[in-house]
Amino acid sequence: MNKNNENNCTAMRGGERHRWASIVMPAILAVAAVVRIVFLVQLSRSDLGEILPLDMRFYHDLGSALASGRGLPQGGLTFNPLYPVFLAFVFRIFGDGFLAPRIIQVIAGLVTIWLVFVSARLLAGGGERDGRQGNVCGTMQENVRGNIAGITAAALVLFYPQLLLYEGSLLATSLVTLIMAASFSTALTLSRTLRGGGDMKLSGRTVPPAAATVFLGILTGAGIMGRPNIFLFLAPLLAAWLFAVSEKGRKKWRLPLLYAAGLTVMLAPASIYNASRAGTPVPVTSHGGINFYAGNMKGAGGLYNPPEGMRRDMRGLIEDSRIVAERAMGRQMTDAEVSVYWSERARERIVTDTGGWLRLLGRKFLLFWNGGEFGDIVDIVLMRQECPVFRPLIIRFTLISTLAFAGAFLVIWHSSGKWPFMIFLAVSLAAIVLFYFNTRYRLPSVPVLAASAGYFVAWAAGRISVRRWKEVAAAAVAAVLFFAFVSGKEMFGVNRSATYTFLGNHYISEGREDRALEAFSEALRLDPDSVENRINFARVLSRTEKKERAREYYELAWEASPNFPRLALEYGYLLDELGMRIEARKLYNHAWNSGRRSEMIVACKLLSRMAYAEGRGDAAIMWIRRAIELVPGDEELLKLLQRLEGS
Repeated sequence: MNKNNENNCTAMRGGERHRWASIVMPAILAVAAVVRIVFLVQLSRSDLGEILPLDMRFYHDLGSALASGRGLPQGGLTFNPLYPVFLAFVFRIFGDGFLAPRIIQVIAGLVTIWLVFVSARLLAGGGERDGRQGNVCGTMQENVRGNIAGITAAALVLFYPQLLLYEGSLLATSLVTLIMAASFSTALTLSRTLRGGGDMKLSGRTVPPAAATVFLGILTGAGIMGRPNIFLFLAPLLAAWLFAVSEKGRKKWRLPLLYAAGLTVMLAPASIYNASRAGTPVPVTSHGGINFYAGNMKGAGGLYNPPEGMRRDMRGLIEDSRIVAERAMGRQMTDAEVSVYWSERARERIVTDTGGWLRLLGRKFLLFWNGGEFGDIVDIVLMRQECPVFRPLIIRFTLISTLAFAGAFLVIWHSSGKWPFMIFLAVSLAAIVLFYFNTRYRLPSVPVLAASAGYFVAWAAGRISVRRWKEVAAAAVAAVLFFAFVSGKEMFGVNRSATYTFLGNHYISEGREDRALEAFSEALRLDPDSVENRINFARVLSRTEKKERAREYYELAWEASPNFPRLALEYGYLLDELGMRIEARKLYNHAWNSGRRSEMIVACKLLSRMAYAEGRGDAAIMWIRRAIELVPGDEELLKLLQRLEGS
């Protein structure tokens, strides 16, 4: 045994040759910076750089409105407020272009890579002071192991393309990932300090544990503002952990209270705002209920799929969920009440079909570890075509997942940072298992998983250096089996038509109908049964004066989704143009009876126009008055009513 220890010490004592970490890590950051600069240049020259899918468009427009002083929409918060506030700050300084937030987000990506290195190094014991006097060899081994873990984790993150993809998107994902990485590294550092493993340092100055704890609370609060389905679970677990590791006696509550103070600083503004506008002091957005239901309803498969008859985009889903809830309850409801309504519907499913729900949870657990990517923005395949800088980024989540899963057992068994690791891994899993899987929800967990993967590689390197082949072989076999049956297994197909839908919408906004027709045609080819693809293709056909052909696709879409009032309006308008007024009137009336205010207003205008064209002036006036009842004081409608009454 002593001989082995001596060999270990001899192998690791050449500390100078392990100073490569001080060279390799700056090199990784330099490469990452170059990749991001090239990415911004290539994205700015591509049509993809101007595409804003619905959620991105919402955040951009809201951030622009806040920057110009127009304020938030009426009622409580029905969106995660972190990103609109960030955009408002950036737009106020640099204008509402896309480049400035993207530059800040790629800088956030660079910081994330550094924090991943720090976290993996801490997890592996690097830089920790050994409490046993004279145990220089043990400390040196830990530093070497920490460097290997850190470099491995940073390299995995550098070459994982999804991180870069979201840094170029106007979504909160890159900021939330940075907050997750910062929270994880802070918790690990705090854990080391509380164990007596060394003081926290910032620019050479010692940071007291109290200040670090407040900072951790602030980070968690910011995370709740950006991604509540992760950080709402994290807050109580970190508070409980701080209580458990604190000194006994009256000071035991000190760190948890400081953590709560930092948390409150971040959550108080949103809570006060919601209380004043919606009467409910909820600290975050109030649309969690419909998301919980969508992930756990009967027929859910673990991926994002809204309830039947509801739109897929965030704003459409929120509006539709309110209409359905209010119809079911027979009264108007607050945002919080709507959220509770859908949470109760999810709980009913869980109680009545507990076995099926547990199987669903198991599937979502596997989806979390699976290497498949289910995105809701521009597809990575098309991005590689438009931005060649993505082509060398070859790391797939399959590799990160396999190494991380194997490393997790080793971390829990050996690492002194196991408790922070288990907490952050648990909340990452909960965000998927309790809701649904997509890449955007899983991406913030990558810093934690990469650190675990780095730990596994460092552990294996250490075992190989002392020729403990059986342990390495057993771990390798376990990793291969996990790859074969979980991470590398194909669990779902990816619908790549959405990317061409984004392109088509962009071309329409620019008036390039010919390019839009090509894009929507490709989207329809890839997914011919999609109602959205049929509508988009019909819409652009109508714009290019191919109205009879457009009618065919509108009819196909209507047959598949007759409860879509916006489709009823579009289809009805086309039929009206083709002289099929009886059919058009039926569709307008369908939209009027939908209960969706915006569609009802448009239906009133179209029914009024039709009545006026048919010489039924009283009916035309009646429909405009009905529209005014929905939006009292609307100047456009009042002027239209005045003209009709004077004619």
